[in-house]
Amino acid sequence: MALLRSVNNVPNIDYYEYRETNFYNKYTYRAKLTIDGLRYANYVSTPEQLDKRLSLVNKDWVRANLSDLEKIKGLKNFIVWRNTHRKLGSVTVRVEGDASSIYSDDLDLLLTLKDLGLGTVKITEAQLEQFAGTKYYVDTPKHNYRIYLKNTHIKDVYTFINDINNTFKKSKELFPSNALKVWINEYLTRPTVSQQNWRYRWTNGNHSIDYDNESTLSYLMLMYGHILGKRYKLEKRPELV
Repeated sequence: MALLRSVNNVPNIDYYEYRETNFYNKYTYRAKLTIDGLRYANYVSTPEQLDKRLSLVNKDWVRANLSDLEKIKGLKNFIVWRNTHRKLGSVTVRVEGDASSIYSDDLDLLLTLKDLGLGTVKITEAQLEQFAGTKYYVDTPKHNYRIYLKNTHIKDVYTFINDINNTFKKSKELFPSNALKVWINEYLTRPTVSQQNWRYRWTNGNHSIDYDNESTLSYLMLMYGHILGKRYKLEKRPELV
């Protein structure tokens, strides 16, 4: 399961999508756009064929604003762009109705879509959620995966600790380490005193959360991605032959 997050501090990137693999197992970036009439451009090979196709389409089926010459020009530009870069093998293009997703490893190439007169183009970068390794145990571990917290400064300690404590109470999929539970409980039992203690101004890289399903990580990233660090598989140690 992938998780999409808005990005506002990275040049030319609108979203991060947290995934186990790249798009189609090969591409780092995806551009998305929507433009009236794109479905007609998907089934023609040249700008001239687009003119012919539009002339044959029942006028009731064509949206009124498709008569805008600038939009038709944008569609023709897209056909030429698509044909050129498909032939070079640098992109994969998927069209569904009037929406298109274009995948590539070349961010600069995808950014040239913004010059074609197609309207808004949004760029997503795949963020791979790689395992740092595997932790082995003599006995079968209780859970399948573990993710550690980072050593991260907390701006609003009271809100953060109460929020994450409520998350653990509500979820049957998350299993905080004993050290993390003690850290939370100590704060909650004396919040006024604890707010002055430096131990509660930072998350602790030794604290961890266990879980069993890969999809749970997407939920964690959505809620607490800024404090999460390395993750590991948990497995029973292989028997020596």
